[in-house]
Order: sequence, then C-alpha cells, then structure tokens
Amino acid sequence: MGGMANHEGVRVDVAGILRQLEDNGFDDVRVEFVSQGTDESTVLDVAGRGVAVANDVAAERIWGAAPTASIAGVSVKLMDLSDLDAVAVWLEAFVGELRAGGLSGEIGATPLVRLPEWISQLAEPMVTAYVALAAPALGVGAGAGGTADDWCERAVEWASEAGGEAYLSSAGMNQLDTSKDVAAHLSSVLRASSSGALRYADEGASRAAFVQIGPNGQAVYQVHDPSAPQTVQVERARAAIIAEAAQAHFAFVAPTPHQAYAWDARSRALPPLRPEVTAAALRGHAELWSRLVPDAHGIQLLTQEHMGLVSDLSQWTVIEVTPGRFVVEAPDLTEWLRPEGPANSTLDKARADFGRALASVDDLR
Repeated sequence: MGGMANHEGVRVDVAGILRQLEDNGFDDVRVEFVSQGTDESTVLDVAGRGVAVANDVAAERIWGAAPTASIAGVSVKLMDLSDLDAVAVWLEAFVGELRAGGLSGEIGATPLVRLPEWISQLAEPMVTAYVALAAPALGVGAGAGGTADDWCERAVEWASEAGGEAYLSSAGMNQLDTSKDVAAHLSSVLRASSSGALRYADEGASRAAFVQIGPNGQAVYQVHDPSAPQTVQVERARAAIIAEAAQAHFAFVAPTPHQAYAWDARSRALPPLRPEVTAAALRGHAELWSRLVPDAHGIQLLTQEHMGLVSDLSQWTVIEVTPGRFVVEAPDLTEWLRPEGPANSTLDKARADFGRALASVDDLR
C-alpha cells in the first residue's frame, strides 16, 4: 500500500493514513472523509453504513468506531489491527459503501493535534459554572431533534474572550480550528456525537477558557487566568449562566480544583456534596434539576418551580434575569469560593434556606 488511490470519485491518501498509524505505534488511526458537495446529515448516515459494512468485511482483523464530525468532514477511528493489509481491506469496503451512497471526495488521516502541555497541567481552583440545558432542544447527541447552532455561537462567544487558539475535542480527538467557523464546527460535533468540548488557549498570557457539554445537556464552563482576581472569574461564570438562562433549567457555580470534563467533577470539589448526592446522581438524574437542586451553592439559577419549594431566601440576593429564571446569590460570595469551602455553619444555614428544594434520598433512588 502507498501513495494516493482513486476509487472512481473517492480518492484515498493511503500514505498519509499509514504515517499516522505508524506515529500511533500501529495501535490505531483516524481516517477522515471529506465530501464534495453533500449535506452533513447524508454524509454521516452513509459513513455510518460504510463503517458497519467495512467492519463486517474485515471482521476480526480491524474495527472502526462510529463516525464523528471533524472540522473538515467525518472521522472514523480504526482499532484492533491484526495486520497492515487489514487497513486496505477495511478502506476498500468503506469506499465502496460511500460510492454506493452517491458520495465523492477524499479520505486521508484526520488532522489531529495534542493539547498544549500547559493546559493539561492546570491544577488550581477554577471557578466553574455548571449549567443544565434542555438537551433535545439543543440537538445534543445522535438522533436528537432541534439545533445546537445558537448554543454553539454563545459558547464560542463566551470562550473566545480568553483569546488565543481554538481547539475542538470530540470522541477522544483534538483538532486545532483556525477557521472563522468554530461555532459551525462545534455544532457539527454535537449533532454527530454524544458530547463535545471547546477550548480557547493563549499560552503567552497563560489564559484559557473551556466549555464542555454532554448528551444530557449538562454543560461546564471554566476560565483559567492566574492574572485575574477571583471576582473576574466569578463574573465570567455568572455571565455563562445568564447567557443560558432562557434555555437552562438549573445552574450553579462552584470552585473546582481541576479541569471539569462533566458534572461528575463537582463531587471532587469543596464543599462536599451532601452524602446522598453522588457523582452518578448528578449525571443520572438530569430530569430532576428543573425542580430540585442537588445542594446549596453560592450562586444558583433557579426556576419558578424551585422558588416554590425554597424555605427562606430573605438573606440572599434574588434577581429574575429572564421570565421564570432567577439568579440567587449568597450575601458573601467570598465565603463560598474559598478553596477549603464555606464554613459548616454557612453551609448548614444555606441548606436550611433551600429546604424542600433539596433533592431527597427518595428523589435520587
């Protein structure tokens, strides 16, 4: 195998694919199909059929994962290689199904990057906004209805304030997006996959912003900026919540001492969540959070239904930011945002204030 092969309308850069395979220690390779003039949903559908057919043809020799969106097209991870000839067998079957579906274009190795090392080593408390969005309305996850376009535009607008370069992450791959269409590419990722993430990173300023969303609509927003006071990080977290208020059914802010790739990260931050609320409960009971809260936090976005259950918010600042959505803030945010968490007395008082709005053991069964 080698060079560029032409399969009646689908050109294959075999040499480039083998180079990435070699770079990966012959463990796996990501192949990318860039279509000529066919809509995204059709390409994903045909590519999905192509993966299934190719997996059958090359059974027990190589295996391709479900297609996901890349910046330029559709990417498939090939794994479990038994021999190099298996790559050619798989590609031939995959190309055949693309051609049968009326597609033309090019197949090559997916352009990948490693995230800058300094980003992966961030390990100081970061003020994090956790936002619960309506997943079906956003079109998050394969087969979901609606559109993610509006959310992606807001996410890019929020994250890009950090400056620097844009990195898209999906299905374990990272790509550098140097285009002016980052929001559109993020939207493609969310329509094709169960989750996606976006980073803007300015190495010269040691500043970064990170947005991640999962298939249940649970999103996290984080800023790393060692030169900015904590008040600025709080403002950025609050801005993320307010920007999503009309679409969110719950949100809260908490300092998280590491990069948060999902709501599970809250279980490892201070103050400790109530014993009955586990990381799995945060993730697995997404439907609860439009009417109940997992715990008290210094900043929360509540619905009218939440507000009907709370006991006493007379000592809290309550602002209706959009009809039926209220930002509720503690009188002393500094107390809540300490790396060691608020004093037990502060936490006990806050939990009493939220009263019946706190999810019970029975709610979490």
